[in-house]
Amino acid sequence: MRAILFVATLLCAPAFAQSILPEGKAKPVIENNCVSCHELDQVVNSRMTALEWKKTVNRMVLKGAELTPDQIDLVATYLASYFVDEKVNVNTATADQIEATLQIPPAMAEAVVAYRKANGNFKDLAALEKVNGVDVATIEHNKLLITFQQ
Repeated sequence: MRAILFVATLLCAPAFAQSILPEGKAKPVIENNCVSCHELDQVVNSRMTALEWKKTVNRMVLKGAELTPDQIDLVATYLASYFVDEKVNVNTATADQIEATLQIPPAMAEAVVAYRKANGNFKDLAALEKVNGVDVATIEHNKLLITFQQ
């Protein structure tokens, strides 16, 4: 009985581990390349800056992860989008801080700050998505990095 339970656990573990990653283009790349060396919860529980993620992914390639240069950028950007060490408060951050944390164009970050100055603080994601010059898909993609603390 224990042997059957052990085998069932092994067969189900990869599927469970894979389900913990948010959707994104890099998700299958990570699932196919990273789990051979460590569990995905190690990735999910890590919090780093975009630069630290880039260095970490490059270090993994040096240790044997088989990623193309395009995949390295894709994975590093994905990880920096979802697993960062801090969020950006769109009600207090400068345009530079918003741009750096969300990795968005300067014009979009400046539009957020200009709207906030003219109309007051944002209450939620829906309010932020109404800003002229903001790409809704980009904001949706980065929603885990945004906070609206007053």
